[in-house]
Amino acid sequence: MQYTLTLSRWHKVAERIDAALKEREADVKTAFNATTISPWNKEGVEEKAAEIARRGADDLALIEVGAQAVARIRTALGIRNAELGVSAKLADAESAKRAAALYKAIIEGQKADMVRPESVRALPAGLPGEADTFGFGRRTAAVITLQIANAALVGSLREKLAREQALATRLLDEIADLNREKLEIDVPQEVIGIAGLAV
Repeated sequence: MQYTLTLSRWHKVAERIDAALKEREADVKTAFNATTISPWNKEGVEEKAAEIARRGADDLALIEVGAQAVARIRTALGIRNAELGVSAKLADAESAKRAAALYKAIIEGQKADMVRPESVRALPAGLPGEADTFGFGRRTAAVITLQIANAALVGSLREKLAREQALATRLLDEIADLNREKLEIDVPQEVIGIAGLAV
């Protein structure tokens, strides 16, 4: 059956089918590989086994058709995404977000108790360290965190952070707009129910 949905909706349909297939896969494996009985429970075992085999075969057939449907949907999405440039925009957005995260970590990592390298010589030699965490009354040696990033670098990182965040936001908005594009795909009748599509 032909359906025309947005790209973002097709992604959700493929995920929904995939999730349903994983559940069925577990059931099929259990049916064919792990069906057990107690030695005292022999009554009607042939009928129960036949029913389990029938359900297992039905699920197996659905899994085969469903896997092909997911592949068809993802292939169509991949082709359309390439035509629209979604993959390139997504890669650029991820790159911008990664750069922004690094800049933000450096900026937020600057603490008031950091010491500029040129100021280390002015510190007293016997700075007290931290108290022993085990309560033995000993103190650890003092540790000084150097402020390697100067004000100019931090200022430039703030500008870069704002630029990369704006770029990532713009690209993700463009991708969201492109994902509203419609695409027609044929979905097998057997899969419509687990795909959550209207008949």
